[in-house]
Amino acid sequence: MKIAIIGAGIMGLSTAYYLSKSGIDVTVLEQKYLLYGASGRNSGGITPMIDREELIPFALESIKLYDRLPSELNFNFLMRKDGYVKLASNEGDADRLRQEVRMQNRLGVSSRVISPEEIKELVPDFNPDSAIAASYCRDSGVVFPWPVIWGLARGCRKNGAEIKTEAKVERIEKNGEKLSVYVNGGKYEFDIVVNSAGAWSNEISKMLGIELGNRIIKEEVCVTESVKPYIDPYIHDISSGVYVTQTARGEIIGGITGKETDTINTSSTIEFAVKYAKRVTQMIPKLKGLAMLRQWAGVYDESRDGLPVIGFTEVDGFIQANGLGKHKGMIVALSLGRELAKLIEKGENPVIKKFNPQRF
Repeated sequence: MKIAIIGAGIMGLSTAYYLSKSGIDVTVLEQKYLLYGASGRNSGGITPMIDREELIPFALESIKLYDRLPSELNFNFLMRKDGYVKLASNEGDADRLRQEVRMQNRLGVSSRVISPEEIKELVPDFNPDSAIAASYCRDSGVVFPWPVIWGLARGCRKNGAEIKTEAKVERIEKNGEKLSVYVNGGKYEFDIVVNSAGAWSNEISKMLGIELGNRIIKEEVCVTESVKPYIDPYIHDISSGVYVTQTARGEIIGGITGKETDTINTSSTIEFAVKYAKRVTQMIPKLKGLAMLRQWAGVYDESRDGLPVIGFTEVDGFIQANGLGKHKGMIVALSLGRELAKLIEKGENPVIKKFNPQRF
């Protein structure tokens, strides 16, 4: 069985790693270079404290994989578990946080509701007047996305998988039992093609006449000059969408939860910089005056119902593996990739049946 995976982000490489680990012939096709897409343009927040019940088991399992895979791959992911704080600045969002914690606790997540004053105990310079309620999970933290992708790619290659960069898919055709994939003027035949192209998944689907309908989300992020590390937990304000963390080298990295866009656009805007700086310095006044060294944008995709789109389609041999959505890809993709590999190997996997693309 020969398999092509389109897209070398965390979902595509996780799937490729577990397939190649089983001895299956896998080729990964990346239109640009490793880390070109959303997996290389995010802030790396990792927590099971998410708002979709269907995804929490995969988040919990992925965290176990983040602990296990660095040794298995002999590649340090630079993950640190210093906790994750979600805060709210209005009553509606505060109530939502409390409901989420009840749901999370029921599913085995050790999250809890905390006060703004308790956030200040975690981050001494936090301004408790900038929030009215919060939730916290100690078994969470931050991972550096680049070594995650590099490590998975290394594992894939060690298992015999081929990763082709600068390999933009031009078209796909169904020829009998095979799928023909045209790349850079060449034609390649595969038994199965996995669409893990993220924000480009709609375009790949249309090559086979499938209207996927995923939303494209643009998100902007920035990094400042370094200061002595003192912000341990990842902080995410669900009311404004602003999030902030600090690297081991002292840079402050943060952004604003993305918004839907009609086109794939990774240009930066001054509007983002102003909005982000205003809110993050309300939360942590000590950040005032820091120089913003660089800002960037990334795009990712989200399905119509906010849940991943994973599974076989009406075109025999064509599989979707996309639509992971806002601030969830890095959190759940390791586990979902492993489960998708099982689906491909065995022909069925009830664990991810709920994400089947034909639900639409």
